[in-house]
Amino acid sequence: MKGLLIKDLRIVFRRKQHLLILLGFFALIAFTADGSFIIGYAAGLTGIMGLSTLAFDEQDNGFPFLFSLPVDVKTYVNEKYLFCILLDIVGAAVGTALFALACVTKGSMEMLPDGIVYLALYLPATLLLILSILPVQMMFGREKSRIITMIVYGILFVVSALIVKLVGPVDRIKAPRNLPDWLANPFFLAACVLALLFAGCLAMYFICLKVMKNKEY
Repeated sequence: MKGLLIKDLRIVFRRKQHLLILLGFFALIAFTADGSFIIGYAAGLTGIMGLSTLAFDEQDNGFPFLFSLPVDVKTYVNEKYLFCILLDIVGAAVGTALFALACVTKGSMEMLPDGIVYLALYLPATLLLILSILPVQMMFGREKSRIITMIVYGILFVVSALIVKLVGPVDRIKAPRNLPDWLANPFFLAACVLALLFAGCLAMYFICLKVMKNKEY
C-alpha cells in the first residue's frame, strides 16, 4: 500500500503550478468572502483531486499492469479509499487554517470558535460526497461517472427543495413536545451523525470492493 500511496502523491504533486494556483485561490476566497465557505470548498476540491488519480490508473491499460505487480484488488481499494480521506482531511485543515488567518487579519476573533463547528459539519459532508463518487467512477469510468453523478445529485437537490417547500426550512421545524432530553442532547446527535457517517463510508467501501472485483482486466 505504501508504494500505491507514493504513486498517487507523485501524481498529485507533479502539477505543482496547479497546486500553487489552487492554494492562492483558496486564500483569495478566505480573505474576500464572508463566512466559512472556504472550509467545505477546500475539503471538497482536494478530495476530488484524489478521485482524479483513478483516471491516471485507467489510462493505457494501467489496471492489467498494476495488478500484475504484488498488488491485489483489496489493497488497491484500501489505498484509494485512504488516499481520498487523507486529501479531504488535509483540504479541510488548510481551509480551516485560512479561515482562522482571515479572522485574525480582519479582527473578527469572535468567529474563530465557529470554525470548529463549521469543520465538524463540512468534513463529514464532503467526505461522504467524495466516497459516494468513488464507486461510481470505478464502475463507469471518469466521463460517464460525471454525468451519472450530476443526474443523481440533481435529483437529490430537487427532492430536497420539494421537502423544504412542503415542510419548511430546517431551522423553523419545531421539535415534538414531550421529547426525551437524551434525544435533544447535542452529544447524542453528534454521535448519531458520526455513526451514520461511518456506516455510509463502510457501505461505500464494500461497494468499491465489489465493483473492482467484478471488473475484467
